[in-house]
Amino acid sequence: MLKNNKLNLLISIVCAIVLWAYITTVVNPETERTINGVPVELTNIEALNYRGFTTNESISYVVDVIVKGARSEVARLTTLDFRATADLTGYRKGIANVPVNITVPTNIELVEIRPETIAIEVVNLITVNKPVRLEFEDEFPRGVEPGALIITPEEMEVSGVADVVDSIDYIRARVPAGSLTEEISTFRIDVFAINKDGEIVHNAGLSHNSVEITAALYTVKQVPLRIETIGEPNENTEVTDMFIPSFITIRGAVADIEDIEEVEGRPIDLSNITYTEEIPIELYLHLPEGVELAEASKHLAVRIEVQGISKKEFVFTSDMIEVRDLAPTLSGHVKTSSVTVIVLAPQDVLDTIRQYNIKLFVDASGYQRVGGAIEIDVEAECSIDVRSITIEPARVQVTIIRN
Repeated sequence: MLKNNKLNLLISIVCAIVLWAYITTVVNPETERTINGVPVELTNIEALNYRGFTTNESISYVVDVIVKGARSEVARLTTLDFRATADLTGYRKGIANVPVNITVPTNIELVEIRPETIAIEVVNLITVNKPVRLEFEDEFPRGVEPGALIITPEEMEVSGVADVVDSIDYIRARVPAGSLTEEISTFRIDVFAINKDGEIVHNAGLSHNSVEITAALYTVKQVPLRIETIGEPNENTEVTDMFIPSFITIRGAVADIEDIEEVEGRPIDLSNITYTEEIPIELYLHLPEGVELAEASKHLAVRIEVQGISKKEFVFTSDMIEVRDLAPTLSGHVKTSSVTVIVLAPQDVLDTIRQYNIKLFVDASGYQRVGGAIEIDVEAECSIDVRSITIEPARVQVTIIRN
């Protein structure tokens, strides 16, 4: 009986071996299969960056992998079962043919990688500073807005290939809705690089992943603004228009702004104005602690419009200067041979002025003595409005005789 049991056991083992051999060689034979489009991960990019290089990370690299194994195992494989890597350690600027390494599942044999290397362009790493800009998800109620704003850092380094870095406009820190209260608070916000089209740029490196924000919800108040002008425009300019805001908007906690009834700006010196410009308003005194300019007045400015003054000269001979206000029995004659009249006015006005628009004369009403030459100031009348008229010499010699 014991002998029969041993025989049956031996027969069972032999049958199992035969069955296993049949299944592995006939039912589930070894086979090859090509897995297309296995993505390649670039590794040790940090080593490139440290040496001032990088790659264009917007380019995706893939390879085809040929493997061998049991038909049932191979049939289940997908690209997710493989890890393809290309190590960038040690490469320099230029086209680098980097070998691809493949990690395959257990019981699967790697036959071939196509291609075995991938061509990667190594370029200079560009680093520039970009400003951090807050964007609020809230639609704030009328009469309040964010205040006491502090961003740390206010700008950060952006690195990558030149065309990617050049496309970035700013770094966005978006503050979640409802995060601000009347109390000043500090919190941390994730940041993203934003291009000129307002889109997020993913293939650029940022020196920080987040910024620290300090802010509160402040009340807004409009108060009168007082600004005076001092000085006179220089002789080469003329002020044609002037806009000085009558009000300015401030913000702060209610208790801090309720007693502020007026804000004074520093005077505007017209003698320093030589061309049309907008002059940022500078407050004469600092606002109280906890009070600041509201967003609407951050860029408030005085606009001074001026136009350039040009010069035109005319020469008047003695017979062109009239002697006025003598007694009927007297007459006067200008002995000075000529004078020069210098007219200052905007160029478009000067273009219309002719010599006949100007009349020169001397007022001889106080001079009744006959004989000898006397000096009298020359005066001018102009039928066109000009900036100024200067006469050289300012006095002429006049002789008075009896008729």
